[in-house]
Amino acid sequence: MTVHLPRGSGPQDEDPDAAAPATQCSAGSAPVAVVVSAPWAGPSRPAPTVLRELARRWGTAVQVLIVEEPSEDLLEHWQVDVLPTWLRFLPAATNVRSHGAQELILDELAGTDLDGADVTLTGPWELVHRRTGAQPKHLIDAEFGPGERSAEAAPHRR
Repeated sequence: MTVHLPRGSGPQDEDPDAAAPATQCSAGSAPVAVVVSAPWAGPSRPAPTVLRELARRWGTAVQVLIVEEPSEDLLEHWQVDVLPTWLRFLPAATNVRSHGAQELILDELAGTDLDGADVTLTGPWELVHRRTGAQPKHLIDAEFGPGERSAEAAPHRR
């Protein structure tokens, strides 16, 4: 994974009142687990905590993004109609583009990492698995975590 920081982001250019720049990473071979949630949606309140706990267990085998307070545009584009929604993305072939309602290819994924820092992962990324609603931690671990037990080849679920 390659990290690109904006020019002029050295210590001499820091402004204590400025927001931290977003970290940009390119698609590596690790899958990305994303949870889309909002603190005002009761069933989605524990979802980011569940993902943070699992991410510590998974280590670098799975990248993690948390999208809280998503915009209407993001919800529509990512086809999210229930909060929380759990998504698993894999790097897509560069010549693949979305053709069907079940397929979702994104040029980038944006959210926050475990520490709350803004992160953008450049792609393309292909959605390979979806689960909606509040889910037990063991199910998220089995379907979105590393290894054969994950749902890379499983159909999309709603």
